[in-house]
Amino acid sequence: MAQGGGTMVFSGKGMAMAPYYAVAALLWLLLAVLSFSLVTIVFFPGRELTAMERVASAAVVLLLATPAAMQLFSLHSRMREMRANFLVVDESGVRVRLAGVHRGSKVLPEIQETLVRWSEVTSVSRERRKFTYRSRIPFSYPLDVYTMVTAGAAIPFTKECIPGAKRAAREIAARIGQEVRRAAG
Repeated sequence: MAQGGGTMVFSGKGMAMAPYYAVAALLWLLLAVLSFSLVTIVFFPGRELTAMERVASAAVVLLLATPAAMQLFSLHSRMREMRANFLVVDESGVRVRLAGVHRGSKVLPEIQETLVRWSEVTSVSRERRKFTYRSRIPFSYPLDVYTMVTAGAAIPFTKECIPGAKRAAREIAARIGQEVRRAAG
């Protein structure tokens, strides 16, 4: 039932993670500049700043640095999770492992490493869902959820689980001789 093609690996390794590393590098740079500013304000204020101005300046720098540090911590956590997840498409079927806290926060089931044979895959669908990012100021954002459907289970995945999720869904659908269907909803 599988059509042509070699092995395709979709995982959080290699060049697929380059944008994440670039954002992390920018955040680290921002934190380094803010840390330098804080040290300068606190320990080398010069004669121009009064004690109150030093305290106010330090508070502003800390206010700027805190969200950047929190975002960096969250980004590294997501990157670790993405590096552990994978979806491998080859002649025998789809080997998949999708797990982690961030995946669980979207109420997507954890998928331990398993092989789904081509004869078991019945369809691949895409559904646009809204997710809420839980933080001090929660916000909603849309995300495409691709689902590989088998007779016994549905395996949902997103680009936040594995880089290249859209391409993976298209490849799986092509190998079973179908297109990615839009989920009814």
